[in-house]
Amino acid sequence: MLIYLRKTKRILLLIWIIIVFSGDAAFVMADNRIKLYFEENAQVELIDAKGSRVLIDVHDPGVLSSPPKATDILLTTHNHGDHRRLDFVKDFPGQQLDIKVGQIKLPGITIRGIASAHNDDDQFKDEGGSNYIFIIDMAGLRIAHFGDIGQVALTPDQLQALGKVDIAITQLANPYSDMSAQNKKGFKLMDQIKPKLIIPTHIMDYGASAKLAAEKWESFESYKKYLSLSTDNLPTRTAIIFMGRNADLIKLPYSDL
Repeated sequence: MLIYLRKTKRILLLIWIIIVFSGDAAFVMADNRIKLYFEENAQVELIDAKGSRVLIDVHDPGVLSSPPKATDILLTTHNHGDHRRLDFVKDFPGQQLDIKVGQIKLPGITIRGIASAHNDDDQFKDEGGSNYIFIIDMAGLRIAHFGDIGQVALTPDQLQALGKVDIAITQLANPYSDMSAQNKKGFKLMDQIKPKLIIPTHIMDYGASAKLAAEKWESFESYKKYLSLSTDNLPTRTAIIFMGRNADLIKLPYSDL
């Protein structure tokens, strides 16, 4: 009888440990999620569980999830009106990288800006160049925002800086960058880094590139205000989610992220 009671206590203790640690794991997973807002053109908000926020290519401050704060970070990839509001940049209360290379570090967030080219023959510059790529490490994820990159291929230095990208935010078709479904420049750039998830920005070819993307990668659409993303819920192979107006270009299954 005594042996039986001891065994029962051990079993109950084991069950309690499993419940407690499973709960902790679930809490940690939820705590590590980020919210990714896509607000048309290339405007994106990234917000972690602590409320730290990174704003990228803000062209319409009126659609932000909340007004800017001193703790926010602003990143601007290039000086075109659909990516940069001069008054917003001048009045922004937090840290920023405005059309230049550089680095910003906060607890749990590391950001690096590297030079790129809006068109393939543009010169790379440390400041005031034609386009910049921003690499954001937060919540265990590496997110790369490519602005309006129009290069035929990423350089070895860019690839080394980018490393293993989880989420790529990039255009697929833009006549101002000579990027189209015909030359597949945007697709070739993604083939170089093989991200787990792509969020497309400009698709300015009446859906031709959207159709090509749906044939190439597992594809979804989302009309949610934001995606909830973590290291645990990303696809294992490259997938793409069309958000905002891009979701209207082609009929696809709904994303559950």
